[in-house]
Amino acid sequence: MKQKQKLLDKEAFQKKLKQTNQRSAIERQQALIKQKKAELQTDIEVNAPSNSTSSAKKSNLRYAFIALLLIILVIFPYPKVIVYEKLGVVAQSIYIPSRFGSPEFFLDTHYQVDLDNDHRWLYLCDRQTKRHCNRYDIVEIKGVFSAMKLYLTGNS
Repeated sequence: MKQKQKLLDKEAFQKKLKQTNQRSAIERQQALIKQKKAELQTDIEVNAPSNSTSSAKKSNLRYAFIALLLIILVIFPYPKVIVYEKLGVVAQSIYIPSRFGSPEFFLDTHYQVDLDNDHRWLYLCDRQTKRHCNRYDIVEIKGVFSAMKLYLTGNS
């Protein structure tokens, strides 16, 4: 009988030991989970101001890009498409106006370009002799987007 009780006590002891081991393992896991949550919370708190600084950096970068774009638009000339005609023959070319002393020119010719906007005339003169000039009537002047379209389609 005593042996039976010892055996029963051993089984009860083993059972209690197993339960305490399980409880301690669960407590360790819960403590680890709480620690991870605390670390994540501190990371969120630490990174929250950096997110606002990164958005501020993005905003500053956006303003710098817009300023650079405006400077480029002011410095570089705007190409135009000029449609001109002489003796019933109509042609069109991409015209690059003068900026800061650079010569104005057509993309598709080596002639010197001179525009008379008052009379809507176009003079194309030979660069070497400058004596042989041809006068053309300006039919139409188109903007930047027409110049890009004409350049990309290759009809200049």
